Amino acid sequence: MSLSFKGQTVVITGAGGGLGRTYSLLFASRGANVVVNDFNPEAAQKVVDQIVKAGGKAVANSSSATDGEAVIKSALDAFGGVTVLINNAGILRDKGFKNMSDKEWDQIMEVHLKAAFACTKAAWPHFRKQKFGRVLNTASAAGLYGNFGQANYSAAKMALVGFTKTIAIEGAKYGIKSTVIAPIAASPMTETIMPPEMLANLQPDLVAPFVLAVCHPDGPDASGKAFEVGAGFVAEIRWERSGGAIFKTDSSFTPSAVKEKWSAVTDFSKPSYAKNYHDYDFKGILATATKLPSNPQSSPEVRFDGKTVIVTGAGAGLGRTYALMYAKLGANVVINDVNEKGANSVVDEIVKAGGKATAVVCSAEEGETIVKAAVEKFGGVHVLIANAGILRDKSFQSMTEQDWDLVVQIHLRATYKCAKAVWPIFQQQKYGRILTTASPVGIYGNFGQANYSTAKAGLIGFTRTLAIEGKKYNILANAIAPMAGTAMTATVWTQEMLNNMKPDFVAPIVGYLTSEDNSETSGSLFEVAGGFAAQTRWQRSGGYSFPSKKPYTPEDVVAKWKSITSFDDGRATHPLTTSEALEQMVANFGNNGDDVKAKL
Repeated sequence: MSLSFKGQTVVITGAGGGLGRTYSLLFASRGANVVVNDFNPEAAQKVVDQIVKAGGKAVANSSSATDGEAVIKSALDAFGGVTVLINNAGILRDKGFKNMSDKEWDQIMEVHLKAAFACTKAAWPHFRKQKFGRVLNTASAAGLYGNFGQANYSAAKMALVGFTKTIAIEGAKYGIKSTVIAPIAASPMTETIMPPEMLANLQPDLVAPFVLAVCHPDGPDASGKAFEVGAGFVAEIRWERSGGAIFKTDSSFTPSAVKEKWSAVTDFSKPSYAKNYHDYDFKGILATATKLPSNPQSSPEVRFDGKTVIVTGAGAGLGRTYALMYAKLGANVVINDVNEKGANSVVDEIVKAGGKATAVVCSAEEGETIVKAAVEKFGGVHVLIANAGILRDKSFQSMTEQDWDLVVQIHLRATYKCAKAVWPIFQQQKYGRILTTASPVGIYGNFGQANYSTAKAGLIGFTRTLAIEGKKYNILANAIAPMAGTAMTATVWTQEMLNNMKPDFVAPIVGYLTSEDNSETSGSLFEVAGGFAAQTRWQRSGGYSFPSKKPYTPEDVVAKWKSITSFDDGRATHPLTTSEALEQMVANFGNNGDDVKAKL
């Protein structure tokens, strides 16, 4: 079967060079009408001229990809519709986290995240009306695993994984399928960071055929899935959850109890593979927890004497519970919240119980203000709990730009600002603990939460880069995806869930991870709820290695789909770093057509 795109109109952002240009040429050669978008009008027109000269149909668009309406209008005006959207536009603003400017953070969020939202939002009503659409988003290995000097980029790229998973869920009933890839290919962008001999083996035409295969109306169903693609190697990645540990949910559930049982939390000998964010056996977990004896405690006890802990969003819910726990264990606690009454009430609770606390009433985006208050009041800071958050739930069709911006700002940008403010202090004292708050919705996606799942997934990528950059300074950073009954979840949960999923059943995990007792675990993700805690990591299929010396075809992808997506043939791996992820691609550099499966 030959995969023709005749009658399809494909919009490709960032298509003036690199991967975008290669996609444009291949789609056009298969009969598609192509909108070549690039902020550089000359580069876009050059690609259009090449397509037209070869007998294809294309138009140029030089709007910023953040102006999604203008980009999609080009398709409607020139070809009467749109059926495929490739969100490919991107820039780099690499810098060590200590020296990264707000502008460098914001520019990356704008071009990678906001542009993908804007273009998808503009195409969405057309896709829904015609009950067909394909969206392909562009993540990166730096997003999946973190990468030194790319805190902004890894946050944005991982965020697109969460975005993809949610719009795949929302688009299902309308025939709209969404896929995300983490490609690696030579381009003007990668030329700035990779050696020429490596780039020579990473041609864009070793990525493009896969993109065409998953975007074709009759292509394999890749909706909601993520893939790594480069040098002819293609593999699917999915989340793998450890067997985890269940704790007795009484007063013996403490950070010391978590320390005692930590090896069970990170034990992957009996993993599970959740399909959605509520794929837990809540009733089974709670039933087991209630029958357990009191949790054994580690000795010495996990304490925070002499340490100063900042907790954002600490006026209620999870933040309040964390603050009370830290104070009880000897910490000085900085209570940040926008709600003055809430913040002061938590401080009063702590002081009344003999603890030390101060309130900082401001947005969590004001990281410098919060850290300054900690230093002035207590002389330093040792732990940052980035917990502040809001919901602006709405179906993607109805979501406004303001709904999007606000959620990304409060979850992702505020965490960046607070981490940025503590970073030089942590570096100087060669000690620091950072805990960020992701969500099961960021891991698995959820209907009506495209903004929230995007921001929460972004925090996973961001945290992984902080862990890499912080390692030599004894700065550990981890992310948790908690589920707890709070004012935020009260709007969407049943009363039974609220009663059984208390914030108290999350706090002890947070306490252990941010303690001095944890000296190794960093860059990791944990799902925590109702006395259950498990680590979640990437699992990569064994994949398939196409010849790297000549381009494979979209039809080849269809033919080898089972090998690309099989996790059960004994070849699956668990890359932890960008360099580990590249190993199978580099191993394929010499593949000149033997047509063999990727080997471990």
